[in-house]
Amino acid sequence: MCSSKGEGKPVISYGLRSRVPLGNVASKLNNAKGIKTNTAVHVKPAQRKQSTTERVHVISKENTGAGNCDLVRQAKHIPAAPEEPPSQEATRDEGLNVPQAFSHALLNIPDVDSADAGNSSLCSDYVKDIYAHLRNLEVAMAIKPCYLEGCDVTGSMRSILVDYLVQVQKQFRLHQETLYMTVGIIDRFLQDYPVPKKSLQLVGVTAMLIASKYEEIAPPVVKDFAHITDFTYSCAEICLMEMTILKALNYELGRPPPVHFLRRAAKVGKPQPVGYGLAKYLLELTLLDYASVHYPPSLTAAAALALSSSILHDSAGYEWTPALQHYTGYTEVSLLPVMQCIAKMLERLSDGSMKQLSIKQKYDNVKLLRVSCLPELTSTRAYAYINKLSNSHC
Repeated sequence: MCSSKGEGKPVISYGLRSRVPLGNVASKLNNAKGIKTNTAVHVKPAQRKQSTTERVHVISKENTGAGNCDLVRQAKHIPAAPEEPPSQEATRDEGLNVPQAFSHALLNIPDVDSADAGNSSLCSDYVKDIYAHLRNLEVAMAIKPCYLEGCDVTGSMRSILVDYLVQVQKQFRLHQETLYMTVGIIDRFLQDYPVPKKSLQLVGVTAMLIASKYEEIAPPVVKDFAHITDFTYSCAEICLMEMTILKALNYELGRPPPVHFLRRAAKVGKPQPVGYGLAKYLLELTLLDYASVHYPPSLTAAAALALSSSILHDSAGYEWTPALQHYTGYTEVSLLPVMQCIAKMLERLSDGSMKQLSIKQKYDNVKLLRVSCLPELTSTRAYAYINKLSNSHC
């Protein structure tokens, strides 16, 4: 507040007071200097969004004798407008928390990752995005069918090489992912860069060297791989082939191994330990089969799990559930081509026509539940299930 004292000089009070709008201050200064302002021009101030419960009216009083301007705010209560009821769409989305596909909600497919929310190492928040990315990678790094046609190397030579590398993996105690990645590197390299027969083993051990560096914590050194070939190839030759393969693949080594997809499918299907072990055995057998190299890893993994479950259950009481179809992305019928390849390999192992036995001997182990010696594998259950599935979808 301003007051007059003595000769009329205003005494300024430094207490709290209402703030004067900038326009009024400018008008006073202009009037004091004798400058006339254009009062005809009126600029509408920006309106502030008012709440639904009250509206604030600013009432400006005329200047008092003391020359002060007060701003008075009065609140006027206005009844709130009735809120609109939530739409059916909003209610549905709130119940599901996140928008999901219509078929997903309709089939009531369980969320297999909800129980892992408290475990940060399982990445439950974005595990679905991870597997979607892996599916894109397997398409980008696909292997062509029958890529050895017209080359010195044949499919049987490739099978012998893979059988040899299984022994190397067992001797070096390498991870299962390392073996799958090794075979994937070999196939991707040979489909674009054919090599003579004498260099096939060099390509194999070099591919395992690369895969070991990618997957293992303490990978074998170059000298170890030279020793495993009985020094048929020198360390310099292995290093030179390593550079050749990496340049040929453009340093892209992220092709996902099928065992990643098998673990995902097993989490949904929840097989018994024997069933999961048998699925791993059948999946590893596909590495020997040149006719099935072009199938995506996710398809091979799903087929191995379906066939192992049908063999153990005699196709009775077994069902490829909607949840398995949703999470794997494959119907039961789409798995038939891969299951037929696996069944043929089991038949060759039973009649003794297959000479590459390293994988079978590897899984004839107590730690691996000796799944390669199960009596169900010598029966006709695999073919019975495949024929039943083929006839039902003719």
